[in-house]
Amino acid sequence: MKINKIELKELLKKLNSGEDVSGVKEEARALLERISPKELSETEQELINEGLPETELRHLCEAHIEVMAEELKALKAEVEEGHPLQVLIVEHDEILKVLDRLEQANKVIQEMNSYDCNNDVFKELKEVSYLLLETENHHKREEEALFPEVDYTGVTGPTRIMKMEHEDLWPRKEKIDYLTEHIEKIEFDDFKEELKDNTEYLILILRDHIFKENHILYPTAKEVIPEGRWEEIKKNSDKIGYCSFTPKDNKK
Repeated sequence: MKINKIELKELLKKLNSGEDVSGVKEEARALLERISPKELSETEQELINEGLPETELRHLCEAHIEVMAEELKALKAEVEEGHPLQVLIVEHDEILKVLDRLEQANKVIQEMNSYDCNNDVFKELKEVSYLLLETENHHKREEEALFPEVDYTGVTGPTRIMKMEHEDLWPRKEKIDYLTEHIEKIEFDDFKEELKDNTEYLILILRDHIFKENHILYPTAKEVIPEGRWEEIKKNSDKIGYCSFTPKDNKK
């Protein structure tokens, strides 16, 4: 059932109003349960074409996650090992583990009163920082191999939002890496404050970003991209390269 643009516009106004009204979430759930990711993406695209800023769709993406929990499970069952989407999903699982490690390392460091170079938590932070920078290969494959194919079908709204968030996340990864490399030159209280700010922001946004891609963008891509184009996406992905944490079996 095609969602009514007027209904969606009204819902967006409520979601972006800043009001904490439980009824708005329930209304969003009821509306979004009636449509598929593809239908939502098409309607979002129409609104963008009419001048709606992409930033105003972010709250809708968040609401959509709550009613699309089964989409990822179904998608995993549809794609074989080595399919570009399957690789991206597996990498998401690994990235989420990295974020868990970052969260724990930050928690330990925030409880410390001074820097101790012999404490393994700083070695852990450095390893995690390296892996966060490695996620750029994941994002690059999305932006250069997958997203253009989605855009070609006329559905550009979801990819624009994801690109915007990629750009938003990169400086945070760089900052955490900078902090780990210059910790001995920074006042420890300042180090902790900057680490906390960048870590908490990165974890919140990247976790949310991953769920939106898993539950909205990837199902949409699977539905709108012609079957014959996936081999080309795989070839382009291979050229770009993978992450150090990408399971070897998934690169074949």
